[in-house]
Amino acid sequence: MVPSDEPRENRIRAIVRDELRTAGRSLLGTVCWTLLAAFAALVGLQSIQLAAFAVSTVAAVGFALVGLVVVASSLYLLYLLYWA
Repeated sequence: MVPSDEPRENRIRAIVRDELRTAGRSLLGTVCWTLLAAFAALVGLQSIQLAAFAVSTVAAVGFALVGLVVVASSLYLLYLLYWA
């Protein structure tokens, strides 16, 4: 009997099972990071909005800068998740 170069059925099943598990984790991670980035963007926009009602100029600039950094970071994360 000549050994075959083709993989056996049980080996193919094991490979498919491992790849499905990896794909499921990857999809779940993408969904979680997307939700986190969307929430962070909303918090950043709220911080920018709060800057309009700040008592002092320093506080307004601080809130606006923090808001801009958070929004930019969340947009960059979304870019990395979907377009990079």
